[in-house]
Amino acid sequence: MGDRASYCSASIRTILTDHRTRFLAASSLYATSPVSSIDQDDFLNAAIAVSWAGSPADLLEFLNRIEEDMGRTREIPGGPRVIDLDILLFDNLVLETPSLVIPHPELHRRRFAIVPCLEIDAGIIHPLYGKPLASFLEDIGPGQAISLWRTTADEKISGRGATRERVSN
Repeated sequence: MGDRASYCSASIRTILTDHRTRFLAASSLYATSPVSSIDQDDFLNAAIAVSWAGSPADLLEFLNRIEEDMGRTREIPGGPRVIDLDILLFDNLVLETPSLVIPHPELHRRRFAIVPCLEIDAGIIHPLYGKPLASFLEDIGPGQAISLWRTTADEKISGRGATRERVSN
């Protein structure tokens, strides 16, 4: 909701200001169709890779605090939101607790998560299934549309200069 590119950039900048975080890489920004049946605008998605000097639970708490500080409410599951920050992967960790599942349980079913991850590292292996992350793309139906917002890494972090270009998938 709102200025999606600015919210993405602001959340990335906030993540990178924490002393436990070391920036490794960032994908481009992608406009993607929602996967829920709720009528809503396209989402804007990206992935970043960071080194995190803390536990996965600490990272989840940190991301949830950023969402809350940015005005995220959780009134409609799968509905419109200002920002949604997820842990998709954490090294090769496989973890399932009541509050956190790693890898993200829907990662292999969502083009909007896979494509940005592969932009950062085309060789990612899904730690739960032991298969290349790229191999899951062929099983995702055509209903998950994706459009590239071309930016440089500096523009992604600073929020400057986003432009749209259609990607055929």
